[in-house]
Amino acid sequence: MKRAIRQALQGLMPHLPIKIAVSRNGALMRIAADEFEAFPLEDGDELRIAPGFIAKLLHGSPDGSRHVPLRGGKTLQVPAKVEMFDYKGFRIPKHLILLTGAGSETLEPIGKAHIANYRKYMGLAPEMSILEIGCGIGRDALQFIDILDGSGRYVGVDVTRDSIAWCIKNITARHPNFTFRHFDARHELYNPLGTKGTTDFVLPAADRSVDRIVLGSIFTHLFEDEIVHYLSEISRVLRPSGRTYATFFLYSEETVSAGRKTDRTPFKLRFEHRFGDGCYVNDAENPTGAVAYTDEAMHRMIEKSGLALDQPFLKGWWSGAFDDAVDGQEVAILSLRNSATI
Repeated sequence: MKRAIRQALQGLMPHLPIKIAVSRNGALMRIAADEFEAFPLEDGDELRIAPGFIAKLLHGSPDGSRHVPLRGGKTLQVPAKVEMFDYKGFRIPKHLILLTGAGSETLEPIGKAHIANYRKYMGLAPEMSILEIGCGIGRDALQFIDILDGSGRYVGVDVTRDSIAWCIKNITARHPNFTFRHFDARHELYNPLGTKGTTDFVLPAADRSVDRIVLGSIFTHLFEDEIVHYLSEISRVLRPSGRTYATFFLYSEETVSAGRKTDRTPFKLRFEHRFGDGCYVNDAENPTGAVAYTDEAMHRMIEKSGLALDQPFLKGWWSGAFDDAVDGQEVAILSLRNSATI
């Protein structure tokens, strides 16, 4: 019933008098939803969407925020409380950090660990062009600031418009060679009001122009046709000497059995539901919440795209199956087929 009412009201919501009530130090302010982005939020502000019956019908994010539709096809994510995290001179909203993965306490260690892996398995240089798909609030971008010089460039892409808006307003403003693009692809958890499909996505780069591409926990939320599309786009923009670092969940008897025993993540990854040829999902009701692929399926998708593995899959920590895990998930290091080393 709630879903039916939500769908019936979806087209009307951007035109309804939705307001965001801000409670601050005992004072209450009401701001029209369309004007809310310009409002200077402060740490500790408590937010409430009014009228209340509309708030109950809005889509929610994994962090508990609500997606408010605005005019012009835009959306606004409204958390229950605003909390800021100070890092490298930036004040970063904690609810957007959570959408990037983990929390504020791990923003730096995870970012630094990623950079160490990129250096080790792909190589980095100050003059490189870097493209990150799924940049979120800029966890890796904040580390790349210390690596790229004036001739290097970074482009971050994400489906969460609020994160991209924050990155443009804060990171690009200080570092013009760091740019960010919003891709309005619909995703049931991260962008439920998106207007495009994943296969509409075109990487914001010219053919053969990018040195390094990174995708952290993107394939874990996509199905085969979507992954093949992404890989084909990567194949288009990657330079002959370029490399791609893409994480995914590997479905095998070893990883799944270990994962069900160790239960290392807070998501209780079981992957009990088959969802295609070599594809398994963790939650049948929210299938894109966590998606895993067999070794055969991953090789099939890579083969279709014109890419090739540069080395065997790197082992992931999530399942607890491997003592020599490299990243949280399994990793594919990819290059153009005619330049791969294996």
